[in-house]
Amino acid sequence: MARKFTLLLLLGIVTLQAFPQDDHYWTQQFGAISTVMGGAVIAGVRDNTAIYYNPGALGFIQQPSLSVDANVYKIDKIFIDDGLGNGVNLNSAQLSIYPQIISGLVNLTKNDHWKFSYALLTRQYANVLMNTRYTNSDFASGQISPNEKFIGALDYNNQLNEQWLGLGVGYRINDHWSVGGTLFISYRAQSYQMSNYLRVVLKDDTTNLFGSVNNDRSLKYKTFSGLFKFGVAYQTGRWKLGLTLTTPSIQVYGKGDIQREESLIVLDTAGAGDGYVIMGRKTSIKAIYKRPVSIGFGLEYATEKTRITFSCEYFTKIKTYHLFEPQSDPFVYPQSADTGAYHNELESFLHVQNAAQPVFNFGIGFSQELGSRFTLMLGARTDFSSYTSPEEGDRFLHDNAGWDLYHFSAGLSYHQKRNTVTLGFTYSFSPAKPIDQMDVVIPFTYEGNPVVYATSFGLVIGYTYFFPK
Repeated sequence: MARKFTLLLLLGIVTLQAFPQDDHYWTQQFGAISTVMGGAVIAGVRDNTAIYYNPGALGFIQQPSLSVDANVYKIDKIFIDDGLGNGVNLNSAQLSIYPQIISGLVNLTKNDHWKFSYALLTRQYANVLMNTRYTNSDFASGQISPNEKFIGALDYNNQLNEQWLGLGVGYRINDHWSVGGTLFISYRAQSYQMSNYLRVVLKDDTTNLFGSVNNDRSLKYKTFSGLFKFGVAYQTGRWKLGLTLTTPSIQVYGKGDIQREESLIVLDTAGAGDGYVIMGRKTSIKAIYKRPVSIGFGLEYATEKTRITFSCEYFTKIKTYHLFEPQSDPFVYPQSADTGAYHNELESFLHVQNAAQPVFNFGIGFSQELGSRFTLMLGARTDFSSYTSPEEGDRFLHDNAGWDLYHFSAGLSYHQKRNTVTLGFTYSFSPAKPIDQMDVVIPFTYEGNPVVYATSFGLVIGYTYFFPK
């Protein structure tokens, strides 16, 4: 009976994997005007955000300025129907407030062909929090055995913050051509923690068993790296074109901590039992994070009061690599658990892999002047996932991901002689996508048909001050 109970517990809880928050390259946009135009500004950007979108366009900017843009409110929601079993859902709804970009343009030489720029921007940001508790009382009579008492719980937290500091320079060759480049210094920090447990008591006239199964894992790391972005901008008449190349990152520092525990315990009143415990922890170990090469292209057609823009960007594949690869050497009890089904997992018990598939995104934008003071802007863009399953079978951080996002935006700018204020709204969604069954927090077969979908609403405000020429 104890062996059957052990199997019941194993079926009742498996590993919940993280929902990667950096599998989308176009989620974050920069500058209120560029954001509400869908980020489709590679060709026609003529403000401080050129340092990111196309540093080649810096040479065409005539007036030095300072810009501050922020996601004043942003609500990100993730829903997983049947995420932990039939009728047992998961969701995360988080309100975030953070700066998009602070940027400026300065003239350091008397030669008007040269332009210099600086920026601090939030390249990636995420905060996902999920938790749930289930007991016998949460299910209708007849769904479970009246002799079975249980508590199942899941706590999940994934926080990501990546900041880029940029120093850019642009050179206007003539009235038609300009080239430029930006050096970005990246600071990336991620903290992930998941705790999942199940406690069960089965008691009747012939059986008296207690079972406990536990799965805890956490990691955190910080990295510093550098990368370059090069751009070319061309303009003639009503047409503008842009081309960019972003290099992979070169990491100069990366350290982190990782911890993992798995356990299964089954006991009866006579003291007989079954189970195992595997625990591992490493601190101050090497952490590596890689970024892809990307190539961007933009096209813009403009009349006196109207702009129609298009941009696209291709991101290359990243082969499987290890974010963490320490010598695991976990504690195992009893020693017999070091053989059989678990033996092959022990060497990679604390390994974390990353990988990315190629992605091609595109966006469109529209701008219309409304008199001399106001400009209306609209935008839309794709944001396809780069998720691909890593090679190691035990995926510490990645699984059940890969949904695509679609972003829509609208905004209005108010112009004065020395400043511009922009207010914009954004809406994002992912079509419902079936995923594999993840954990269940109930000790019986109760699998559902899990489906994940996400939505996001944002309010963006931007302010630009123009210095005298």
